[in-house]
Amino acid sequence: MLTQRIGTEATHIPYKGADALNDLLSGRVQFMFATIPSVIAHIKAGKLRALAVSSARRSQSLPDVPTVAEKGFPGFEAGSWFGVFAPKGTPQAVISKVNQAVNEALPSLQAQMVREGADPVGGSPEQFGKFTQKEYAKWKVVVRDSGASLE
Repeated sequence: MLTQRIGTEATHIPYKGADALNDLLSGRVQFMFATIPSVIAHIKAGKLRALAVSSARRSQSLPDVPTVAEKGFPGFEAGSWFGVFAPKGTPQAVISKVNQAVNEALPSLQAQMVREGADPVGGSPEQFGKFTQKEYAKWKVVVRDSGASLE
């Protein structure tokens, strides 16, 4: 997605596990996309330089690192995220109870999560549903346009 936006080529290397980070730290690869929690210790130790965050807004964990959009590519957004899901057919009362518990827990976890590289976000199941639908639609186009296929 980024190479299409900036009009350049890069070789995708499909790593498994921490090998990608090890190769970046050793200089065998020049750049990589990574989740902030997986690299924040290396950034703070001066072993890696964060060029930009791919989320729509700057990270609370790395507030001095600009977004890709701020670096000249407006509208670019490719952040990573985690969510709480339940099986289809889960009663609404259960979903509401889990959602309430998550939203109540977030304030007490926020400082630790930010320290470790996450930007916690609460909300309603409906908001999360709309967000995941938007993400699905975006990445469906990215995958289609990339020409990627299953092997």
